[in-house]
Amino acid sequence: MIVDELIDLIRRRAVTWTGTALPTGIADSAQSHQQELQMFAAVRALSIGAGYSEFESDGIASAVMTQLG
Repeated sequence: MIVDELIDLIRRRAVTWTGTALPTGIADSAQSHQQELQMFAAVRALSIGAGYSEFESDGIASAVMTQLG
């Protein structure tokens, strides 16, 4: 399952950062959750790169972040 594979990559520190630009409206609140948002964006980008739709990738990234706690 892709969620388990992504969590394994994160635990091995193969996924750590992405240079995603944040929309202006959430930039301030994002500062306090910057690492989580970067991880979410990285996992989402990997999922999209693996051929999943943006909608599916949002769900996959959410599931990964939930399991990571």
